[in-house]
Amino acid sequence: MSALAWIIIILIVAAVLIALAASFYQRATNEVALVRTGLGGRRVVIDGGTLAIPFFHEINRVNMQTLRMDVARSGDSSLITKDRLRVDVGAEFYASVTPNDDAVTRAAQTLGKRVFQPDQLKSLIDGMMIDALRSVAAQMTMDELHENRASFVKQVRDALTDTLGNYGLQLDSVSLTALDQTPFAALDENNAFNAVGMRKLAEVIAKS
Repeated sequence: MSALAWIIIILIVAAVLIALAASFYQRATNEVALVRTGLGGRRVVIDGGTLAIPFFHEINRVNMQTLRMDVARSGDSSLITKDRLRVDVGAEFYASVTPNDDAVTRAAQTLGKRVFQPDQLKSLIDGMMIDALRSVAAQMTMDELHENRASFVKQVRDALTDTLGNYGLQLDSVSLTALDQTPFAALDENNAFNAVGMRKLAEVIAKS
């Protein structure tokens, strides 16, 4: 076989290998990280790419974009303050996956495709966000909450940091979008918390 024939064969083989590598090559983007499992162990790709061979590897994609989740508490579900008054609150939580290997792996394991679906992610951590709002509100009077919104938001954020970290998430910011006293008409007088709060509120209104 001539040298030219060998050169042609080598070029064909190289082209086939390059085509196969290109078809199996998976790239991460600014918005999506990759977690490759299977042959060779786990590999997290936040910047760059990796080869993923069918049957030998599995690729999980993790959304790295910030997701917004709204929480509204009003009426019977409103927050109870330190002075036993009820307040209607609206808040926006902005969360994203922490950009490091451990967090991306944890998010892939615990959240899966929920990181691409804000509604499903919210349904998973909604209770945690509400619990943080309730816990912080219970430590502040209604006047303190109104006058120190920044402090309220900071404490809510601090309360959620470790909890969300278990899911590979970080809380980018929290915004208090609504804050007002819960109307009397929405309260149940037979509720002990409401009874105390309504009496105090009636006294404040009478003095005013």
